[in-house]
Amino acid sequence: MIQRIQTLLLLAVALFSGLMLTGDIISLTAGNGTVFSMRFMGMGEQGGEIIQRLWPMTVILAIVPLLALIALFLFRNRQLQMRLTMMVLLLSLGTIILGAFYILMFDRKIDVTIIWKIRVLFPAVSAILAWLAYRAILKDEIRVRSYDRLR
Repeated sequence: MIQRIQTLLLLAVALFSGLMLTGDIISLTAGNGTVFSMRFMGMGEQGGEIIQRLWPMTVILAIVPLLALIALFLFRNRQLQMRLTMMVLLLSLGTIILGAFYILMFDRKIDVTIIWKIRVLFPAVSAILAWLAYRAILKDEIRVRSYDRLR
């Protein structure tokens, strides 16, 4: 299991997605000096309570590492592993779109300046790694089918 490249790629996806569950994802500074941050549980003042819950984003951020770990252990069922990996890819892309949507909506309510964090790149990195894992699983499936054809 560990010798397959898709295992390492799916493990990296789970790691990057799991890191999204901790700390601030992005910070926003209002004109009056108030600093807001987008976290796993929602949008709120930095170090304070949450002002607005972002349930769709919270659910997606929790599901992506879980699906990546489940797909990691489905190495005997490549078809299901490919489907779960594609779901991880699509949910990672959905995280990017949903995060941009929330930032734009918050910017419309309050004029803010965006302070970018490195965690903003983690969903994109997860999506790329999930795509590479999907391709590696597909190559394994094609190789196994060609061996079955030779028998």
